Amino acid sequence: MKRVINLKECGQQGMVMLIVLMVLMAVSMLSMASMLVVGTDLKISGHYKRSAQAFWAAEAGVQKALGELRDNRDFVGDLGSDSLSNDATFSVEVVELSSFLKRVIATGRIGSSVKRLEVIVNVDSAFESAINAGGDVILDGKPRISSEGVRVNGNAYLNLDAGTPELNLYMPSSSTLTVDGDTTDLHRLEKEAMDLAAIKLTDEQWYEIAQTANRNSYYDNDGQFGTADTSVTISDLDFDDIPEGPDGHRTIFVDGDVYINGQLSGIGTIVASGKIICEGDFRANPSTTPTVSMIAKDDVLLNFDTEAMSMLNGLVYTEGDYELHGKIKYWGVVTAFGSVTIQNPSEFTNNNSANYWYTYSSAYNVISDPVDILSWTEMTQ
Repeated sequence: MKRVINLKECGQQGMVMLIVLMVLMAVSMLSMASMLVVGTDLKISGHYKRSAQAFWAAEAGVQKALGELRDNRDFVGDLGSDSLSNDATFSVEVVELSSFLKRVIATGRIGSSVKRLEVIVNVDSAFESAINAGGDVILDGKPRISSEGVRVNGNAYLNLDAGTPELNLYMPSSSTLTVDGDTTDLHRLEKEAMDLAAIKLTDEQWYEIAQTANRNSYYDNDGQFGTADTSVTISDLDFDDIPEGPDGHRTIFVDGDVYINGQLSGIGTIVASGKIICEGDFRANPSTTPTVSMIAKDDVLLNFDTEAMSMLNGLVYTEGDYELHGKIKYWGVVTAFGSVTIQNPSEFTNNNSANYWYTYSSAYNVISDPVDILSWTEMTQ
C-alpha cells in the first residue's frame, strides 16, 4: 500500500516545530538575560552595602574625634584605627587650623570600598574665662577676678582703684584698652575673638531649655513660645518653693522679662526670652549661698547693695548686655554677647566645670558644648 505524503501538512508541521524552537530560544535568552540582571543587581547591592558600611565607619571615626575634642579642646593628631563588628575599619586625624578651628578627617574602609569625611569644628568655649564679653567691657572699682580673667571681643575701659589685684585681659590685637588708675598688675594677653555665631543658642535649644520648667513656673501670656509678650515680677525668690520640672531641676521660664526683687535663695535656673533684672540683697541665709543660673535672650541687670557684700554661685548666659552694680562674691562664669559693665568692688572666681553646673541646671548641658560643627563634607576619592 502506498503512503501518500501531504506536502501541505508537512509544511505546517515544520512551521510548528520552527515556532516552538524560536519560542524555546526566546525563553532561553530571557532566562540568561534575567540571570545576568540578577547577577548585576546582586553585585550592585553588594557594592552599595559595602559603600554604606564604609560611610558609617567614617562617621564612627568623626564621632570618636568629636568625643575626644569635647574632653580635650586642644587635641590634634592621629586617633589611630579601629575595627567595627561588621569588619569595617576607620582611621581619623585631627588637624589644627587655628586656635579654635579643627579639621577632622575620617576614613572608613571595608573591602575595596573607601569613604572619607571632612568635618570643620569650632572648639571655642562660651565659658572659658570668668567673664566673657562679645562687646566692650567697663570695669570700675577694684575687681578681684580669678586668673582666667576677662575675655573681650570689643574694647576695654578700666577705672581701677589703687591696690587692684592681678587682672588678666584676653583681647584681639584690634581691640583698644583704655585705663585710668592702678595698672600695676594689669596684663593684656592677645586672644582671637569669640565666634558668637557658633556659640549662640538656636531656637530649638531655647525651646528645649524652656521645657525644663514645671507648668506652674512657666509664664507665657499668649501661649506662643518666643513672642516675649510676658512680664513677671517675683519678690523674695526661694527656689525651694519652685516645683521640679521634668528634668528634676527647678526652673522658671518667662516668655518675656522677669524682675526679681528682694532676697534670692536656693538652687535653680531663671530662663527669659527677654530681660532678667534682679535688685536686692542675696544674703538671706549667710550659711547657704544661692546657686542660680540666668539664661536670657536680652540683658541681665543685677543691682545689689553697695555697702554689704552679697554672695552668689552663678552661671550667666545672655545674648544682650550684662551689668552688675553693687558688691558681690560671685563664683561661676558670665558670658554676654553684648557689653559687660561691673561697678564697685566685686569678686569673680571662675568655675566652668560641666559636672558642677549640670548638677544644678540642665541648661548648662545645652549651651556649654565646646564643639560646634561648621561644615560636614564627604570627600571625593
